[in-house]
Amino acid sequence: MRAIFNHFHPLNKLKRERERYLVNHDVPDNIKTLLSTPLPSLDDDIFSLDYLSVDFETSGFDPKNDSLLSVGYLPLINQQLLLSEAVETLIQSAENIKAETAVINHIVPEMLEQGKPWAEVMDTLLAEAVGKVLIVHGSVVEKRFLNHYIAKQYKLPPLPLLWVDTLQMEKSLHMYKDDSATDDFRLGSIRARHNLPEYSAHGALVDSLATGELYLALLKIHFEGTDSSVRYMKFDYTRAL
Repeated sequence: MRAIFNHFHPLNKLKRERERYLVNHDVPDNIKTLLSTPLPSLDDDIFSLDYLSVDFETSGFDPKNDSLLSVGYLPLINQQLLLSEAVETLIQSAENIKAETAVINHIVPEMLEQGKPWAEVMDTLLAEAVGKVLIVHGSVVEKRFLNHYIAKQYKLPPLPLLWVDTLQMEKSLHMYKDDSATDDFRLGSIRARHNLPEYSAHGALVDSLATGELYLALLKIHFEGTDSSVRYMKFDYTRAL
C-alpha cells in the first residue's frame, strides 16, 4: 500500500513529468540542468531542504501586456536566509510602467535605464534555482511571468518546477482552525499575525526576504514536533495559470 501511495504522490508524479519534459522537448543546457537535478525524496526532512525565496515586481498581472520590472531572491539553506547571497535586479527597458504600481514599488522608468536585459536576469534566476524549492507568496504573478519568459525565449511550455506558497500555507492553517473570519492574506498582514516585524520598504528583495522569514515561521507552526518528512508537505505543483 505504501508503495502505491508513493507512486502516486504528487512529488513522484512531478519527477516523472520532468523526465517526460526532457524527452519530449529540445531544451537548452541551462533548462536541462535545472530539470535533471534530483528533486527531494519523500523521506527527506522539510527543514533540511534548500530553498530560494523569490519575488517579482511587475507593472500588472498579465505578462503579455505588462512588464517585469525587478526580480529579487535569496537562498534559504539549513533554515537560514543567506543575506550575503541576496540579489535584486532591475529589468532594462521594461515598458508599461503604471502610476499605481510605481506608488507601491517606487520603480520609475529612469531607474530601469540602468537595469539588465530581461533574458540575462531570468536565466540567472533559473541557474540559482537549480536544486532548490522556490518559495513565493501568492504564486500567480511569478508563475505567469516565468511561464511567459520560457515560452517567448525558448518556445517551451511551462517548466515542471517545485514551489511552496506561503499564501496557501496560511490559508490552510486557517481552514484547519476553522477561522473563516480572516480574509486578509496580504504578506504584511500575515507577518503581523505571526509577530514578525514590519518592513517599511517595498520591493522585490525586501518582499523575498519577508516571504522567506514567513515561510520559516509557518514551517514551525505546521511541523514542529511532528513528522516533517517531505511526504506531508503541500507543495505547489501547478504550472500553467
